[in-house]
Amino acid sequence: QQAQQAQQAQQAQQAQQAQQSQQAQQSQQAQQYQAQLQQQQAMLQARQQQMQQYQAQQQQLQVQQKAQYEAKLAEQRLEHQRKVQAQQEAHAKRAEEMKQKQEEMKQKQVENLAAVGMRNAFNKMNVVIPENFDSLKEQLLQKMAAELEKCGSQKAAVQADYEKAIEVGQEKVKFVLEMRKKNEEKMKEAELKREEARQNAKKLLVELAALVETAETAATKFGASVKTLCEKTDLNSESAVNKAVAKVEAESEIASEKAQAAMSFIATNGGPIKVVGTIKKKDEDEDTPNFLTLQRQASTAKNSIDDNNSKIKAARVRFLAKAAANDVVKKHKAIFTKYDKNKDNVLDRKEIVALGKGEHGGFTVNEATLDMIFKVMVGDKAKGVKFEEFMRLQTAVGIARERTKDLERRAVREERENELADARKTLQGNIEEVMLAIKGASSAANEVGNQIKNLPQKAKDMKSADMMKKSEEFEEATKSAEEKLQAAGEEVDKFGGDDVDKDLQNWVKVEKTKLVAHKKNVDNIIARAKTAIVSFKAQATKKDQVEVQAFFTTAMARLRAFMASEKLTPAELFKKVAGGVETFDKDKFAAFLVKAPKVESEKEGEDIAEEDFARAFSILDEEKSGSVSDETFVASLRKLMKVIKDVALTETLSLTDAKSVRRLEIGEAVEVLQGPAKEGELSRVRAKALKDDLEGWVSVAGTAGTNFLEEGGGVFKVVKETIMTECFEIDGGTKVGSKVKESTRKLKPGELLEVRSWGKKQDGTGLTRMKCKAKADGMIGWVTTLGNTGIKFCELV
Repeated sequence: QQAQQAQQAQQAQQAQQAQQSQQAQQSQQAQQYQAQLQQQQAMLQARQQQMQQYQAQQQQLQVQQKAQYEAKLAEQRLEHQRKVQAQQEAHAKRAEEMKQKQEEMKQKQVENLAAVGMRNAFNKMNVVIPENFDSLKEQLLQKMAAELEKCGSQKAAVQADYEKAIEVGQEKVKFVLEMRKKNEEKMKEAELKREEARQNAKKLLVELAALVETAETAATKFGASVKTLCEKTDLNSESAVNKAVAKVEAESEIASEKAQAAMSFIATNGGPIKVVGTIKKKDEDEDTPNFLTLQRQASTAKNSIDDNNSKIKAARVRFLAKAAANDVVKKHKAIFTKYDKNKDNVLDRKEIVALGKGEHGGFTVNEATLDMIFKVMVGDKAKGVKFEEFMRLQTAVGIARERTKDLERRAVREERENELADARKTLQGNIEEVMLAIKGASSAANEVGNQIKNLPQKAKDMKSADMMKKSEEFEEATKSAEEKLQAAGEEVDKFGGDDVDKDLQNWVKVEKTKLVAHKKNVDNIIARAKTAIVSFKAQATKKDQVEVQAFFTTAMARLRAFMASEKLTPAELFKKVAGGVETFDKDKFAAFLVKAPKVESEKEGEDIAEEDFARAFSILDEEKSGSVSDETFVASLRKLMKVIKDVALTETLSLTDAKSVRRLEIGEAVEVLQGPAKEGELSRVRAKALKDDLEGWVSVAGTAGTNFLEEGGGVFKVVKETIMTECFEIDGGTKVGSKVKESTRKLKPGELLEVRSWGKKQDGTGLTRMKCKAKADGMIGWVTTLGNTGIKFCELV
């Protein structure tokens, strides 16, 4: 208990001590808090004093500003009043000047009106005549006296115009008097000429009247002779007809000559006679012939002669026909007498048979024909055919002869028709065979055409290789159809030759036209199919190019990713792909890429086959040699950038205490060797300046968003015509075994070039030469970019 009590006493003592310590601590804290509070109150009072001072200063400043504002406002008001007063004075001055100008213009208008009125009056002198010159001159004098003073400043000019007008009027009067005198002389001269022409016309009319009278007399005599000729009935022979007609035609020639003489005279002298010949003076003789009357009489005489000439021709034809008919009758009479052997003036059966043989080409008149002739032409009691029925007899025998020949010709014709039918049947078979061949080609072409119709839609889901294979199949099918059609066409061309009977040639020509038309239709089908195939093939080629470009892009991405992961340079990567040799082919290229890791841009689950990478090799193989060198490979992998704003090239990534290599200028190109890497907020790359091969670090963009570099720098544009050569040396020879089609080619301004080997200076010439690839045709060679005198041939795009 004692121990417990001692312990409790100890604990109570400790508690008391702790309480005292706590109280002392609380008291110390209270004192500290009180001190802080007093300090804050003092600070607050200081701030209040500062605020009061600030407010006092602000009030004082406001009072000053208000005073300044009011002073400035008063000054502005004063300035405004001065400006208003100046404007009012200027306005008053302008108004005064305007008023003065208006008065001057008004005075000028009065002067102008007066001057114009005077000059208008002066213009009358331009049309003056001698009869009114004096009166017009007096009027002008009066107007001058009344209006001259109103002309003001133009008074002298108007006075000069008046004097000139008077002078013009005098000249005009003088000119009119001279012209009147000349006109009177001309009228007298014309009257003399008209009188002379009238006398000449009168003389010509007398001559014409004599010619017309002679022509009318001859025409009348000729008409009477024609009438007599037409009324004759005794002209029974051709000689008598020709003799009578010749006599009348002689008179026709005489009458025509007389009429033509009158008409020629009218044609030659009609002009002078028409002008004055029909105009008579009052004192002229009324018996003077009238030209129009004489002209009408001459024309009537000529027309009468022409009509009678037509009558002569008609009469001659009629007389000759009649004479010919008489000759025919005489001829028939002679034939009739020839075969009338017993001279009984009739032809019996025996004599008719002889007539047929003698006069109808040896034709033998049969008994049926003789019975018909005797029945129709001979009476029951008559012995034979009389001369009056001889023409009918001749006709009947001729008809019988032609009927017999028709029967003979019919037999020949039927035999010919059978022969033609056999030949036609043979030709028809050949035509049908050719038609079947054309239809076969048509069917094949249509089948290809129908399949091609759906190709554009299917092409979307087809690969280029499958499209090329399909197009080759279609080409083969189209070629087969074309060959069939060509063979059929050759057979068609054979039809219609000399071996075809001439009677079948028109039919063969029609059938051949049908075959040619069918062949042409099939030709059109094949042509459309070929066009569709060409389009499909072009689509396949385009798709192949897209696919190959995509494979090449993936291949380059894999190569760059592998190069970055293994920290290799393009040259070191080339050695890995080539396996230590100088070049590699598409098999090595494809084999390496298949094993290379995929990149993020490739679609998940989609694998690119080795043969697809082999297809991408064609883009890398620029010279189409089947292999790629390290130069081409490195050029394809390197990343180029173009300087778009001056920036420093430094030795280290960090800009702190970095030493500058040199400053890159706008337009330069650099090759990125490493990066981009972050330096604070800057993006920097290690690069090589292609201008001088200096290496260092350069910022791609600044912190404020300013860009120093951008993608590009590998494309140049020709700015001055130059040439591309195969060798670096401009006068070097062509490489042995080169795959380039041409060793040199002209480059025209505007052409684009892709860099393969950067420019370097040629010893001896001082030219800067660059190896590049022409984008236009893919040709690779060396080009001069900078001449030895500083002339630029190519510049960076």
